Amino acid sequence: MTGSPNTTTRAIFGTISLFILFFIGLGAYPLLDPDEPVYGQVAKEMVRSGGWLTPHYNGHFWFDKPPLHYWLSAASMKVFGVNELAARLPSAIMAVLVVLLVYLLASHDFGKRVGIFAAIVMATCLQQIILARAAVTDMTFVFCLIFALYSYRRWLTSESTLWAALCGVATGLGMLTKGPVAPLLLSVTFVIHLYWTRKLSRLKSLDTLVAVAAVLIVGLPWFAAMYHLHRVDFVNDFIIKNNFQRFLRPEHAKVTGHWYSYFMNIPILFVFFFPWSVFLIQSIRKCARINDGTKLAIVWSVIVFGFFSLSKTQLVTYIFPLYPAIAVLVGVFLEAASVRDIHKPLYAGLGASIALAAGLIQTVHHLKYHDAEKSVMILSILLPLTFLIAIIRMRRPNDVVKIIGVGMMVFTLWMTFGIGPFIGKYVSMKDITRSIPNSPAVRIIQFDAEKPSFLFYSDRQPEQISDPAKVKDLLAEEQPICVIAKKKRANILSAPGLTEIEKGDFVIIENQAATKL
Repeated sequence: MTGSPNTTTRAIFGTISLFILFFIGLGAYPLLDPDEPVYGQVAKEMVRSGGWLTPHYNGHFWFDKPPLHYWLSAASMKVFGVNELAARLPSAIMAVLVVLLVYLLASHDFGKRVGIFAAIVMATCLQQIILARAAVTDMTFVFCLIFALYSYRRWLTSESTLWAALCGVATGLGMLTKGPVAPLLLSVTFVIHLYWTRKLSRLKSLDTLVAVAAVLIVGLPWFAAMYHLHRVDFVNDFIIKNNFQRFLRPEHAKVTGHWYSYFMNIPILFVFFFPWSVFLIQSIRKCARINDGTKLAIVWSVIVFGFFSLSKTQLVTYIFPLYPAIAVLVGVFLEAASVRDIHKPLYAGLGASIALAAGLIQTVHHLKYHDAEKSVMILSILLPLTFLIAIIRMRRPNDVVKIIGVGMMVFTLWMTFGIGPFIGKYVSMKDITRSIPNSPAVRIIQFDAEKPSFLFYSDRQPEQISDPAKVKDLLAEEQPICVIAKKKRANILSAPGLTEIEKGDFVIIENQAATKL
């Protein structure tokens, strides 16, 4: 039995939309420093060495994250080769699955129409688009968490042991993606939600033991193997350094760790959940349809936001796991919204998009990325134009969702193909590796400009030296020396007889011995 024409049309449009948002142009620009090349390098070394159990970076043990995302990227590289597309493909696939789970989660409690609205919100918020196109762990982690939340919600309704087991499997996969934070956040959420819904007694069932067993069976063996093989190194590097110390001490002391850093996630949420963040306050205030699903979304959002706001180390991606839950809340609001409900948020969105555009243009001008200014200006116009059209059409609130969704697709296309060509020159060393003599005799130094992309694209790890006097002494030697420096710092090293090659935001400085090669 075939679907109705409307259903078929929506399915086709949805497929095309997800392709544009998450897949098109995945390999059109280099892996971007600082994070993508690291994850890409670990996966590349798995493929080349055949050692998939213990992650390695530049030949050394690498316990920054558990291996699930590395395994997915390495498998992709086995199929498509070692390149940007293969490194990013797992995140794009996970992004589609996250959108599907948001649809299922919202539909379960509020119906298919709300499910569609929530899926559109999730698919087109700024951070979802960015992380779907990034070779990092965040999208894989969020898929595991939302799969666990959806399975828990289905178990709560059906009392099926299968859903309890699936919840445990998803939680175990979350452990294999980012470690013990997955079962910690999920278990606290489940207990509070069960207490709020007066179903705490459900924890006494056999299903709880099944779920816990599934978590341990899926998530524990790799950790046990690492402890057996590496003992103190694994405990110190992964458990202490990359979990406890990250939470208790600021990894980026200049940015986080101060009193105001506890509030940093508020602006982060409104910027990276944009454009839908303009509806967030209204969505929370008008949460009239309180049911078990609404309560789960609220509990999960508060737990994730609170936990990562207390962390001394904070990154803009840390609160991303709460986005699916607030996408459901915004979907509920938009599905029933009137003109009166949305007119203020739309005007706020227009003002915010103009401010964001002005800030982006000013930043590019300040950094002197002059060749990218025209493309950035076009990109900056797209969001204000989207909100302006939405305001014109706001007498039909349902059209507003479609207009903003289409606007974000156009934004994504221009970001990929209009801005992408400039990214390689400013946020990656891919081009630089082609301009350095391909000889093992050349000593390569990064002066105050550590960029992991150099290793990924050249299979060579430069020395990191921040003392200009030491670098000058090395350049004066007869050994071939190539120094990579940021453009604004390169003049410190200038001297007669040196060759300088400008590459985007960087300068390659060669002594005479290197120039002759």
